[in-house]
Amino acid sequence: MTWVLTPNQLVLLIDDASLRGEVMHYLYEKKDSCKNRALLLWNSFNTVYMLLLVMANNPETRTGLIKAEIPCYFYPFLKPCGDDKHMECVRTTTLGVLNDLTKFDDPHGSHALCFFLESEVVPLCLKCIDVYDKKSQKLATLIVMNILTQESGLTYCSATPECFFSIVQVLRRVVEKLSLKTCLLHLEYVIQCYVCVSKIYRSIGPCDELIRQIPPQLFDNTFRRTLLHNHEASWMLQVLLSIFMDVYIFRQLKREKGLQRRLHQVMHQVQRVRERERSEVVL
Repeated sequence: MTWVLTPNQLVLLIDDASLRGEVMHYLYEKKDSCKNRALLLWNSFNTVYMLLLVMANNPETRTGLIKAEIPCYFYPFLKPCGDDKHMECVRTTTLGVLNDLTKFDDPHGSHALCFFLESEVVPLCLKCIDVYDKKSQKLATLIVMNILTQESGLTYCSATPECFFSIVQVLRRVVEKLSLKTCLLHLEYVIQCYVCVSKIYRSIGPCDELIRQIPPQLFDNTFRRTLLHNHEASWMLQVLLSIFMDVYIFRQLKREKGLQRRLHQVMHQVQRVRERERSEVVL
């Protein structure tokens, strides 16, 4: 193809996946006639991020990005700033790069997981899930899900009560939001996160704080229509129901025991009053 576009226009075409390879090849061939090519590419965050996305998606180059600790340079983009609307595109692209780096099933996956846990990407993702727009929430939830599905990731996330409950509290708020406006893919990620969290629940047993963080919308008919034709997500929800059912039973029994205890106290007080009345009559 003969290009009659300016270098600026060519750089913009890199966003088009069908033209990207040809455009990059043309820019390379014309490197001598396009002296400011490097500056154009560097000043276009789409181009730089596109390169990083491609590298993060390749097992061979992915390892190099982790070893060079490149993701650490992206973390500031995940924090709140003054012009959030302007930064949203950068933030979602950053989360996309980080998500591609959480492919922990390749030979160097354990090293990548260790890096993410040590660099504390989970709290940053939880903040994204809690305060940013839907696309950022979805990508951040996917990253947390990928970490929780790993045994060492789940161990890290449950190492302290503060860390564990910060996760389940955010998940509860996500479910509450999704109950108002459902996104099937996001719901699937959340359900998978709860399946991972349930492993911790089974080890610690019934816990008041955990009970409070389990959203009832998961187990009533709130998402029934959404999951009607999604057999895998429906099955995972049934698994959760079988695990957490005793939570509700435990809550009910505890409530009943509390009522019985209070009733016993009242009856004891009544008995004491009556005994006192009898003694006064005798006197």
